[in-house]
Amino acid sequence: MLIVLNFSCFSPDHKSDADAGLQDTALVNRLNLKAYAHWSSFPDSTMILGRRALALSDSIRYRTGKIDAFRNLGIGAYEKGMYSEAIAYYNQAISIATEEDDHGRKAKILSNLAMPYIALGVHTEALKQLNLAIELADSYHLPLIKAHAIHNMGMVYHYQHKDDNAILYYRESLRLYESLGDSSRSTFILGNIGHLYLHKNDLQHAKELYDQSLNLAEKNKNYKAIGNALQSLGSLYMEKKDWDHALSYYLKAKATLESTGEQTEYLRLLDNLATCYLRMDHVDAAIRYSELCYELAKQNKQLYYIQSAANRLGTMLEKNQELSRAIFFYKEYKSASDSLYSADNKEQLVRNEEEFKFKKQQNELESLYRAKVLRRNYILLVATVLIVSLLVIAVLLVKNVKDKRKANEALRNTNEFIEEQHALLEESDNFKKSLLALVTHDVRAPINNLNRILMLIRDGLVPPEEIKKLLSYNSEEFDSTINLIENLLLWVNQHLHASDLVISEFDVMDIFRQIHGIYIKRLEEKKIKLLMECDEGLKALADAEVVMIILRNLVDNAIKFCKPDNQITLRAAVNDQNNRITFSVIDTGVGMSRQVQENLSTVTEPVSHRGTKNEKGYGIGLQLCRYYLGLSHSELLIESRQGQGSIFRFELDRSTDGRHIQDIRSLRVPGQM
Repeated sequence: MLIVLNFSCFSPDHKSDADAGLQDTALVNRLNLKAYAHWSSFPDSTMILGRRALALSDSIRYRTGKIDAFRNLGIGAYEKGMYSEAIAYYNQAISIATEEDDHGRKAKILSNLAMPYIALGVHTEALKQLNLAIELADSYHLPLIKAHAIHNMGMVYHYQHKDDNAILYYRESLRLYESLGDSSRSTFILGNIGHLYLHKNDLQHAKELYDQSLNLAEKNKNYKAIGNALQSLGSLYMEKKDWDHALSYYLKAKATLESTGEQTEYLRLLDNLATCYLRMDHVDAAIRYSELCYELAKQNKQLYYIQSAANRLGTMLEKNQELSRAIFFYKEYKSASDSLYSADNKEQLVRNEEEFKFKKQQNELESLYRAKVLRRNYILLVATVLIVSLLVIAVLLVKNVKDKRKANEALRNTNEFIEEQHALLEESDNFKKSLLALVTHDVRAPINNLNRILMLIRDGLVPPEEIKKLLSYNSEEFDSTINLIENLLLWVNQHLHASDLVISEFDVMDIFRQIHGIYIKRLEEKKIKLLMECDEGLKALADAEVVMIILRNLVDNAIKFCKPDNQITLRAAVNDQNNRITFSVIDTGVGMSRQVQENLSTVTEPVSHRGTKNEKGYGIGLQLCRYYLGLSHSELLIESRQGQGSIFRFELDRSTDGRHIQDIRSLRVPGQM
């Protein structure tokens, strides 16, 4: 693993731009310094502080602050493995630095820009940027920046496995830094040269360099460098298969890095420890450290270490026959690999380069255009006065005509609205009459039955063994009546009050589990299976109570028209075409004929239907579903074949803040028949 030098090549020149206040620019400078201080340990903090500095620089027109902010964003993106985004940020910083003739910052950022190109394997472009940085450094006497760029030249050849070339550039960089009295970089450069000798299998030379690196780090009390040198020595002894020494150095490095809070080097250490234990055939320890590495890498979104740890865990767990976990980690490995090296990254890279070139050309054209505009301003001013006078006259004439048209249009719209409301009132009145007739009969009947049973029990006319049978016989009818009353109350509330949805984020699987809890008894009584299929961690953005009402009515309907051993599936999955969540209630029940489906789509009155156990249905639930889906900007779609089952589906918005993992699982509810 290479050690990346991302140091500031010189102290920022915190001069204020002409239009910026001293107090505001000082705040921007402090934000940029804090952002830079966190780049290695906490790259997320670097990006958060960089965005704050950028926003404030924009508001006060502080272009120097913008350059530093974009550079910090590029550094943070690079550390998180977001290489295309890093290139875009660096290019924006370079563009402003070019306009401001800030050659020092431009040279420094050109050297930084090479790093994501190296990570993406675009070595030719990396060398191009580094050569430009060295030319600027030579022209404007910037030796620290030159040393940094030469070091990064060594990294290009290091990645290309051209060890001798890489060693030459590293040693030249080391010489320049030390000639300037800067030994803070030396420990890392010595470590990188040691890696090259280790790769050449020159273990003795590698150890000498690692020892020099450690001694220098201890002298400077640079604990991050101490941790790095210790684990480099651990890697050396691991190559020798001297496990005791290897583990000793690794564990010392672990204690040192834990005291610093350093994240990136600590991830590398966990990765090395897992590899060491695996080579020693200590599989349990290898799994433990791989899991620690994976979890920390996920927290920090470090794609390289997610890829490494997930691949190792998948291999080890597969050998342990823990196949489901192995599959999970293989998927994580593939996802991280695709993010790091996919064609999309390279295409995005090309787009970023083209965008940068386009903006550069656009800036040049704008400069020419502004010069021409200055010469034409006087002529345009005179022409504008004349045109405005004519326009005022024309506007007054047009306004008079438009006012008359608007009055006529408003009158026509009012008449149409009145006619529409009249039709809706008639339709609503007919529905209420039909509903009243249906409810009068179907609510009165079970209450009368219960009253008769209670009278018989009171008078002692029913033997005790018959009481349970009578109550059981009437319980299903009461369940249906209760469901009718609940839907009826919702329907009445809908017509009496304006419905305001309470939009919030909720976990879809939590809703599914609540639905199962409501209907588990009926499912067991009818011997129906309920499956739940949902993208793990999927979150929707809607009114959770309304979604419960819709799903409860659809599942209730599905249970009603299923026979024993039939199956109901609750499914939620992301529609890739519009990024919304598609909810489906699928049953293998009796299904519907085409005529019944057409009647459902045009129903304006409650219609009673009997289920497979003679359960009652009224059509109110379906009306409620359509009403609430309309408020949620959705619609209910129905597919069915008689004798094969039915599918009811609708779509809702997906929460964009929640994390989404493409890992669809089919879950059978425990304890279900």
